[in-house]
Amino acid sequence: MKKLFFVLFAAVAMCSTAPAADLPVAEPMYRVQASIPFTWTGFYIGGHAGGDFFSKDWFLPLSANNVAAGCVVCPIGAGGHNATSWLAGGQVGFNYQIAWFVAGVEADASATRLQGSSAFALTPVAMTINSKTDSIGTAAARMGIAFDHTMFFVKGGAAWARDTYFTAIPAAPIFQSITETRWGWMIGVGLEWAFFDNWSVKFEYDHIEFRRGAETLVPVATGAFALDFGIEQSLDLVKFGLNYRFGPGPVVVARY
Repeated sequence: MKKLFFVLFAAVAMCSTAPAADLPVAEPMYRVQASIPFTWTGFYIGGHAGGDFFSKDWFLPLSANNVAAGCVVCPIGAGGHNATSWLAGGQVGFNYQIAWFVAGVEADASATRLQGSSAFALTPVAMTINSKTDSIGTAAARMGIAFDHTMFFVKGGAAWARDTYFTAIPAAPIFQSITETRWGWMIGVGLEWAFFDNWSVKFEYDHIEFRRGAETLVPVATGAFALDFGIEQSLDLVKFGLNYRFGPGPVVVARY
């Protein structure tokens, strides 16, 4: 009887374990983190600060106003002056990246306090000529070469400056004056580095040129007279900036 029970138990055990050998083995589950290649594509906004420098050259052309004021040797040079100051402002732009090439547009505006003066004598009047620039802006195309999170770029386009020109004599701090917005062209070069997700910092140098503008300084003080000047101007800007780009982050996570 015991022998028969042992044989039956062994047969049942073999029958129950045989199908289990044919069951599929479950594959392990993996958590995969997939990286999206970094891109400069997207709209961005930011701010900047730095310094600037201007150079002004003044001329007296031959004109009815200047002859009436006593300039019998016109046209003549009236001298010039330089100035340096701080600047601060903001920028907005758009980039589009294809492989290593980045193309875009950018507009910026800066406040500044550039002011310079120099002595000038128009017989029998001795005066100083003065220049002030209180704001500067550019609108430019931008092209860059990207090395992952680092981009070297050049830019070029239009520029404007809000200028005031005035003369002064000992008896009148402002003798003649005019304020206007001047337009010119600009070129620039810079380096930008994305240090965290959508944030980047940049260094930029810009050069701006304005053609000789014909300016009529109108009388301000009692006894003043109108004078016509031709004024040439160039500006050099150094900017350190911070940008935030609107776009996808650099990493996504998926399950498989």
